[in-house]
Amino acid sequence: MWNSLSIRTQLSLLISGMLLVVTSVTLLQASWLDTKERQVLAVEMSHALNKAMSQDMLKAMLLNESDLLSDLSFRFSQFDSLDDVLLTNTEGQKIFEFNRKQHKYDHLIKAATSQPQFEGEDLYVKLPLEADGHLFGNVTYVIDMQSITTQLNEHFTTLAIIFPIEIILGLILATWIGHHQTQPFKKLALAMVESDPTVKAATPLMTRAKNEIKALFDGYNQMMSQIYQATQKMRYQAERDQLTGLYNRYFMESEIRQALKSEADMPFVLMGIDLDQFKLINDSAGHVAGDELLKMIALQAQNTLPKNALMARLGGDDFFILLKNTTEADALSFAKQKLEQLKDFRFSWENRTYSVSACIGMVAFKPNQYTPEELTKAIDNAFYTAKSQGRNKLHVYQPNDNQTQRFNQEVITAGFIKEALAEGPARFELFAQAIVHLQKETDLVSYEILLRLWDSQGHFVAPDNFLPTAERYQMMAEIDGFVLWQYLTQATQNPSHIQKLETVHINLAGSSLNNSDFQAKVKQAIIHFNFPWQKLELEITETSAVGNFSQAQAFIAWLKNVGIGLALDDFGTGMSSFEYLKSLPFDVVKIDGSFVKDMHKDPSDKAVIRYIHEISELRGQKTVAEYVETQADVDVLTAIGITYGQGYFLGKPKPLTDWLV
Repeated sequence: MWNSLSIRTQLSLLISGMLLVVTSVTLLQASWLDTKERQVLAVEMSHALNKAMSQDMLKAMLLNESDLLSDLSFRFSQFDSLDDVLLTNTEGQKIFEFNRKQHKYDHLIKAATSQPQFEGEDLYVKLPLEADGHLFGNVTYVIDMQSITTQLNEHFTTLAIIFPIEIILGLILATWIGHHQTQPFKKLALAMVESDPTVKAATPLMTRAKNEIKALFDGYNQMMSQIYQATQKMRYQAERDQLTGLYNRYFMESEIRQALKSEADMPFVLMGIDLDQFKLINDSAGHVAGDELLKMIALQAQNTLPKNALMARLGGDDFFILLKNTTEADALSFAKQKLEQLKDFRFSWENRTYSVSACIGMVAFKPNQYTPEELTKAIDNAFYTAKSQGRNKLHVYQPNDNQTQRFNQEVITAGFIKEALAEGPARFELFAQAIVHLQKETDLVSYEILLRLWDSQGHFVAPDNFLPTAERYQMMAEIDGFVLWQYLTQATQNPSHIQKLETVHINLAGSSLNNSDFQAKVKQAIIHFNFPWQKLELEITETSAVGNFSQAQAFIAWLKNVGIGLALDDFGTGMSSFEYLKSLPFDVVKIDGSFVKDMHKDPSDKAVIRYIHEISELRGQKTVAEYVETQADVDVLTAIGITYGQGYFLGKPKPLTDWLV
């Protein structure tokens, strides 16, 4: 109850209580002092009476005349405070007694001594009756102290009247003090209730006080300012991309949801921008250079944005621009202008200059036309279509065009892949194709693991129809991990097969090398399976190797230390193939089948094969020729010195289970 009262009420009650306590203590002290004074006066009175009446009492004792005793009674009656007087001889026999009120004071008289004693308002004391140094008896006095008037007692009534008036005045004063002294706290409490520094800056509180109240107000003002600044900082961090200062994905998604729910009948356009070959710049020049490029692109874009536009960085090199109240035609003109600006953009870093371009996907929409998920799917579709057309391309989303239908099919395929990964061997089946030794005959077998996908209806889905989708939807690391684990599971159940196995090649996407989940899966497999790891070769294509090997050096070194080999697949298709052959740590080089297929018609292809083999042989690397389709192919490749051949002539792919029989 007390805690629910206002400070003003509490202060008034406390002051009033203090006044009551002080008043009560003062009255009690006055009463105590009055009692003490009356006791002193009563004692003095008893001694004075004893001295004044001693001769008369002695005469009455010795003569024992009734007249003398009556005279004593009369004289004692003149003292209003005297209630009882008992005169006794030395043997304790009563000689005379004066009793004013006819009360029985026997118990007091018996208890009386020479030391004054008090009971209630009565004093009783026994004093000696002496003359010329001789004791003739004792006189016991009982005095009523109530009838004794003191100076304090004369003013006590006045005090009793004045004190209530003082209390009333004190209460009034307490109320005023409570109101005046609590006003700053009331002002502070009201300000705290009405102010919300998370929304806007609070108005500073001012005071004329120079004491603790000023310190309290200053503390409040500082606290509110700090909360507002911290809130603004947190809001900025929550809404902004820390690298570029643009809005972030969270803020853009919120704006898109608001646009889709808008009640205004206005057109919107969502543009997605993706830089071409940003990963190449990032990998070759380093992440610091990549970050600097992104900041420069963001700064240039902000300076050219229309007033009704918002730009956000979603992550990596992906950007969104939301144009409000903008027609598709105006947005298209702006997008083309943006492409031209990026096309002419040059980025210099450490004495090297890079050309920068971008692809733009664009979706025009009105409120309630799409759900957020549908709009995201549409902009992804436009992105995909623009990038599939090459560099510096623009695509405007149309619900029924061929590219949209192709994108939708990829979404369905991605769903098939996720289902297959969940169901495992029932949907994903491992096949193997022979890799045959060309330079000698051997009983050992080598093969490359291939993957086949069956849809939910049991129909075969060709690798070319689902692997690009898996790459686009970043599922290759999970697929590669599944293939590795599933092969090891099946192979280690057949120790006799492992004994006659020379090497097994398992394909990897370049992105898997840098994927922490895949790396953890490989390390887990090393612990889980009892497999001769020197018989395992992990294949990666030349184009994938270029961008991923530099970022996975520690993992590659670990693989080599365990004994796992690395094979470079589709070699010869890149622009700088021989430079990579010299710098990358491969054990096996697989020559792209396009050279083998045309080597009989084009001598330069045959020369390339020979040159690849000679370089590989110098580096201690084995070679594998792909697309071996005829005996003539085998003869030529064997004559050149190629280590292994692979193709339909040497063996068609067949289920892994057939190899393990």
